[in-house]
Amino acid sequence: MPKSVKKYNKLLLVLGVVLFSLVSFSLKNRAYALTQPTKVEIDGEPGKVLTGTLELYNEQEQEITFYLSYQNFEARGEGGSPSFLDYDGTGLASWIKTAQSVTLKPKERIEFPYEIQIPQDMEPGTYLAAIFFGNTPPQAMEGGQVTIGTKLGTLLFLNLPGAKVEGAGVTEFSTEGGNFFSYLPLNLFYRFSNNGALKVMPFGSIDIKCLFGRTVGTLDANISKGNVLPNSVRKFVITWDRLKQDNVNEKEDKTEEVKMEPGQKLSFFDAVKVQIKNFTFGKYTATLNVNYGDNLSATKETSFWVIPWQLLSLVIAALVLIIMIFRGMMKRHNKKLIEMVKKEALTSQQVTIAPTESIVKEEKKTREKVKKEVKEEVEEIKETAEDLKENVEEIKEEVEEKIEEKTEEEKVDNDSETEEKLTALNPKE
Repeated sequence: MPKSVKKYNKLLLVLGVVLFSLVSFSLKNRAYALTQPTKVEIDGEPGKVLTGTLELYNEQEQEITFYLSYQNFEARGEGGSPSFLDYDGTGLASWIKTAQSVTLKPKERIEFPYEIQIPQDMEPGTYLAAIFFGNTPPQAMEGGQVTIGTKLGTLLFLNLPGAKVEGAGVTEFSTEGGNFFSYLPLNLFYRFSNNGALKVMPFGSIDIKCLFGRTVGTLDANISKGNVLPNSVRKFVITWDRLKQDNVNEKEDKTEEVKMEPGQKLSFFDAVKVQIKNFTFGKYTATLNVNYGDNLSATKETSFWVIPWQLLSLVIAALVLIIMIFRGMMKRHNKKLIEMVKKEALTSQQVTIAPTESIVKEEKKTREKVKKEVKEEVEEIKETAEDLKENVEEIKEEVEEKIEEKTEEEKVDNDSETEEKLTALNPKE
């Protein structure tokens, strides 16, 4: 067997042994217990002693002893996760008093008491610590640190009165992944800053409206009921899954929910399926309204676009294909129509070529008829003219006769006057 193969087999064997040891160690060190509740909020006053109980349950089939430890914590990052600090004998962790250990029988459930002794000179604000139950006794390490192996615990929030919410508010509100999306779901987020001594729990809603001003979604701005710890900034992420989503008034629509993560990359046709089931298109405006502290509020607004380009491109391609098919059908129809017209034209030409002589005769008859009618009209005009001429001659003759008669009368009158004058000159005669 080659040396390289032997080395490879040895390496696999070593890795297998290490993996088995890690699994065995993790199973051995499991706490096998549950504590209730996991978070406790308490109001107290300086100089007072507070008492309470935690429910502890051993879910293992054997007796287990749990060892107690306490640690202060603060906010870590923007997710609101606690960052546990090393025990230094100060803060809320040093005020907690409990038994050092507790033993539970298999499947036993007990109420475990604890006590908080608040010093007299403490300032108002929120104090944070955790009570841990470990399966091994605490061991001192270098630097004064303490470890107790695998552990589980309960977070304590102690509020001392007198402090006010200061330096708190929304610093940013936007969408994760930019302002353009192809489909839902998508994530909205806002950052809430708290520079005061009190923890703050913002509450409110995010109203999403479409381009026409209609509300298409109402989201709880703090559905996890998360706190913003003193001197920290927390990022709240809210997912918009579908249209008509309303997890504030519990008026959920009955449309089929698309199971996927915001920002999840999908293939082209998977994206089309999601866009058909949960169709969104256009510009949307999200308005954040949150309240916190004593009648304090904040409002922010952001806009984003949802363009289902996969579905739109498929629809456009289908429309182009339909138009091309329609145009092809129209071309074929027009071609057939032109051929039919040509055939009809040729047929009509063949029918009209044969009786050409009859058409000529008919035209000739028409011309002769027109000539005859014109001739008759001319004859009538001539006759009318002759009648007019005869009438004119008659009138002319009548006028001449009258003129002659008048002339004779005047002549007779003149002769009589002449005689009378002569008689007057010659009276003797």
